[in-house]
Order: sequence, then C-alpha cells, then structure tokens
Amino acid sequence: MHEPVRFSLSVRFLLLVLPVLFVASSVFLAVLAYNELNNAERLSRQVSQDQAARVAYLLAEPVWQFSDTVSVTLLESVLEDPQIICIALEYERSTRTPIRIGDCSEEAIGQTELFWSPVNYTHQGNQLQIGKVYLHTFVDHGWHTIAKEVLQLAGLVIMLFLALALTTALAFRWTILRPLDRVFDSLRYYQRTGQRQPVDWSTTDELGLLITEYNESLKRQAESEQSAHSAREMAEDALQNLKQAQEGLIQAEKMASLGSLVAGIAHEINTPVGNSVTVASSLHENTRVFREALVNGTLKRSSLDQYLDNVDEATGILERNLHRAVEQVSNFKQVAVDQTSSQRRVFDLKEVVDEVMYTLRPRIKHTPHKVTVKIPAGIQFDSFPGPLGQVVTNCFNNTLLHGFEGVEAGEIVIDAELLGEGRVCLTLTDNGIGMKPEQLKKAFDPFYTTKLGKGGSGLGLHLVYNIVSGILGGSVQMSSEYGSGLTVKLELPTSAPDQADPKGDV
Repeated sequence: MHEPVRFSLSVRFLLLVLPVLFVASSVFLAVLAYNELNNAERLSRQVSQDQAARVAYLLAEPVWQFSDTVSVTLLESVLEDPQIICIALEYERSTRTPIRIGDCSEEAIGQTELFWSPVNYTHQGNQLQIGKVYLHTFVDHGWHTIAKEVLQLAGLVIMLFLALALTTALAFRWTILRPLDRVFDSLRYYQRTGQRQPVDWSTTDELGLLITEYNESLKRQAESEQSAHSAREMAEDALQNLKQAQEGLIQAEKMASLGSLVAGIAHEINTPVGNSVTVASSLHENTRVFREALVNGTLKRSSLDQYLDNVDEATGILERNLHRAVEQVSNFKQVAVDQTSSQRRVFDLKEVVDEVMYTLRPRIKHTPHKVTVKIPAGIQFDSFPGPLGQVVTNCFNNTLLHGFEGVEAGEIVIDAELLGEGRVCLTLTDNGIGMKPEQLKKAFDPFYTTKLGKGGSGLGLHLVYNIVSGILGGSVQMSSEYGSGLTVKLELPTSAPDQADPKGDV
C-alpha cells in the first residue's frame, strides 16, 4: 500500500502562488490608498488656498475704501467654516491696525496650516498690493471618504484575487494535473494487470513531449521484456539440455569407473579360477589313469599311494584358489552394491576404503606405483559407503591419469584423523607432479580437464565436490605445489545429513 499524498500538487502550487497574489494585491491596494490620501490632502490644501484667494479678492474694495466694518463682517463670515480657526488681515501701510478674528493664539495656530493670499487693487490701470489675508486652517485629509474608497477597492481586489486563484487552479488542473493523472492511471493499470497502457495525450508542450517519451519507453520496455522472455526460455532450454548432458556424462563416468572395476576384478579372479581349472583337469586325468589300472587289475600299491598324494595336493590347491576367488568376489560384490545402490548404512571407514582399494589395486599391480592405507580401525560412519567409495575411486583415477604422468615410482597415501564433534578428516596424498595454481582454481569446475580427448572427461573432481558437499555433508579442499604432489582433504561428518539425496546426482 502506498502512503496517502499529504498535499496534492495543486495544493502545493496554490500555496506557492496564492501568497504571491496576496502580496501583490495588498501592495496594489496600499499604493492605491496612498495615492488617494495624497490626492485628498492636495485637494484640501488647494481648496484652502483658493478660499484665501477669494477672501483676498472680496477684501480688495473695503480695504481700499478703509471700510474696516465691511472687512470684519466679511472675515467673520469666512470664519464660519469649522476648519478655519483664525483669519487675519494685514495692511501694507503699517499705520493701520491688522484685523484678527478667531483663536489666533500661538498654541491654537501651531496645529494648523497657514494659507495666505495678497490683497490687490487695480487703480488707474495699475495693480497695487494693499494687504495680505492669512488663513490658519485644519487640512481635511478625507479619512472617511478614503476609507470608503479603500474598502470598495479592497472588495474589488479580493474578488480579483479569488478570480485569479480560481483561474490559476483551473489552468493548473487542465494543463498539468490532467496529463499527470493519466500517466498515474497508466502506472496503476500496469501494477494491477501487469500490462502497459499508453497515455492518450498529444500536446507540443513539455508535458506532451514527456508523455510521448513515456509512451515510447513503454513500447521499448515491452519489446525488451519480450526479448528477455525469449532469451530466458532459450537459456532455460539450454540449461535443461546441459543438465541432461551433464547427468549423462556423470553416469557415464560412474559406469566407466565400474567398468574399470569389473575389468580389474575379472583379471584378478581369472588367476585363481584358471589355477583351479588346471588342477581340476590334472586331477581328472589322474583319476582316469587310476580307474583304468583298477579295471585292468594292474593297480599297484605305489600307484594308489601316488594317486592319493596327487588328490591331497590338488584339493589343497583348489581350496586355496577358490577361497581367494570367493574373497575377491565378496569384496567386489560389496563395492559394486555400494556404488550402484548408494544405500545408507553403518560401516567402518577402514573396511570400506580397503574394499575399494582391493578392487583398484589391479590397475597398479604391474606398475611401480603403490597405495598405502593408514586409516585406523574403529572409525564408525553412519553414511553412504557407495558415494564415499566413488570419491576415493575418482581421486585415485585422477592421480593415475594426471598426477603420475612421468613419475617412475608414485605413491598414494590414504590417511584419516578424528577431529572431534563427530567429524573426520580423510586425506589422500600423492607424490605426483601436482597442479599449477591456475589449474587448482578450476579443478572442481565441470568439464575442466587437461586431458581432453585423452581419457579425461573433466567431471571426476567435479563429482567429488558435489558428492562430498551434498550427499556426505562435508567439505573438500585441495592443496598442491607444482612438481611436489597433491593433497586432497575431505572433512566428513561421521553421520551424514538426513536431507541428503542418496542418488548422488548433480
């Protein structure tokens, strides 16, 4: 489940845009109010100045005629304006006393603004300045009027602000969110069904180009997945074929080992059996001669004694040779049964290795090489003697095929040591030519061999590794210095794991 979106893109966009619009609207409203205030103050001052000029114009004739009564009356009428607190008339001739009406104290007029105008009179075509009129007036800022206008403007600005916000939101929704929603629907459809659905959107702006690229990527991904699916099927088929070929080669390797075992045992059994046949034939001939002498009546005491001696000697020879053949067949039978059935049983390690080596000795009987087994008796295993014998056989064959090449008198030493905690280290050491470091790294790889086409399949040590690490539940390590022999160390549990596959196949 995806986490819910805390703020949608439109809300984030409006949270960024609306403050800007609000600040712009507020600045616009403040500038408008400031201008209105300045205009109101300027208009109020202009009105006061015009009023002073009108009063000066009206006073021109009374001042010229020295009619102070008329001048006072006119000034008192002007003082009826509540914004004017003091009005004064000063004459150009210092001999005349100025007229002041209203509160003309310094404290009162200190809070007002002064407006004045000259009193001019035209006499015989000449304009003469005969006095000055002073108005001390409170300037009307027109706060009430301005407040009403500002409120009206504020209402218009708010409406404009809301209209801009709504228009911006709708435009953002139409141009940005709608194509993104379609892309999101396409992605959710893919997550739900696993099928890619192109986005139906065609514009020439950046989002249109982005969606076009998205659709192209969907197409390329579908083609890539199809190619990958085909390649995976081909790889799986190739892997299956490889596994089948590998299993066939492993079985062939096992059968080759068993065939070599049978050939060696057949050769060994052939000697005592051949001796027994020869002795039996000789005994049969002596019996025939004895019978003829007995029938003809020519049997002598000496002939009887000689015949009995021959019989005694022949039976002794037959007994020894047949006993030897029986022992060889028994060993071969046990090894063959173990290697073909791979049944789990309790066995003594020394006995199993001795039986295996007994079947393998014919391969080196007529060579200068020898095998020495130093395994102490009494090491009990509850495991699979067949796979273990296969491991020993493969290591033995690997040494004969590769290790003793060019070696006049090779020796293989097989030893075992108890490690404690139910584990045994089985070591196979030879004094052959050893392996190079690059060869040692690849020794357990399947199909790796230095004798390709010369009797090597490259599966001997690979089979050793799989049997030891799989069926027997142990580990195998190889160490060698080129020219100084090879050591194979098998660390095995005395009790094989229960989950082991008794077939021993890779």
